[in-house]
Amino acid sequence: MSKTAQLVHVIRTVYELVTTLFMTQVEILKCNKLCLTVALIRTPCHKAYNERRLAVSPVERRMLILDRLRAEGKVNLNEIADELQVSSMTIRRDLRLFVEQGIATISSGTAHLVGDTNQEGLYPSQPRVGSHVAQKQAIGRAAAQRIEDGDTIIIDCGSTTLQLLHYLGSKQVTIITNSIPASALAGRNSAVKLIYAPGEYSPDSAGMIGPLTVDFFHTLRADKAFLGAHGFDAAGGVNEPVLGDATTKRAMLGAAKSSFLLVDSSKYGNVHLMALSRLADYSCVITDDDFPLDLRGELEAACNEVIYAS
Repeated sequence: MSKTAQLVHVIRTVYELVTTLFMTQVEILKCNKLCLTVALIRTPCHKAYNERRLAVSPVERRMLILDRLRAEGKVNLNEIADELQVSSMTIRRDLRLFVEQGIATISSGTAHLVGDTNQEGLYPSQPRVGSHVAQKQAIGRAAAQRIEDGDTIIIDCGSTTLQLLHYLGSKQVTIITNSIPASALAGRNSAVKLIYAPGEYSPDSAGMIGPLTVDFFHTLRADKAFLGAHGFDAAGGVNEPVLGDATTKRAMLGAAKSSFLLVDSSKYGNVHLMALSRLADYSCVITDDDFPLDLRGELEAACNEVIYAS
């Protein structure tokens, strides 16, 4: 065996050892009679990590996490942080959005999907994480009853508006939404045609807001819009803490023939920075049956229609 052949044999042996022990790639860059130039390139040990080496945007990262939750039912915070090359605190903030939307729970460093998928591909009405869960579910159920086959509907960001998707069933509808969780749920329903609004991602809303989103909704005409809010009362109307949210919701409101405000009773009397609209601007306000009896008169006087869902 020539010296060159012997050296090539040694290099190949080293390659096999290094690849096995350290998961590195060995590239032979140049081979002369007695001269071999070899480059060792470190690569991660996990294939999943390799597939996600390139940096992703926050929106893409959250969609990857959501896909993993749906596929496996749970996600380990540290493992997904390693795979996506971000800190565990970043992943925890991402998952907190899913918790607030009622999609996941977090326990001992692991996020768990809430509920299982049914035959229609939607999540059934299992108990959700967050405050006033039963009330929000009742509101979502009542809102879904106002949707008919063939409707084009707008669905706002928020945990209350999200609930109506759990009760949509097999109705043939077109859904336009700026909410990532809503689009994830609606996209799994074969009866739904989904249109996702463009814009600037808002971590607080878990969806798109801002000028692009506003312009988008200004070009649309939908049958019904289902909007949420952070605060409402008979005298001051509906309000929001963030300017971008308020202007986006206002554009949604103007894009629909009929509009529904979905708000649980705990929001009544809350006052925030931005005035959004009057209660009379909505076709119907759907709240829960825990709304105080002594305040119902003033609420009903300010609204076109009120439903107390139970």
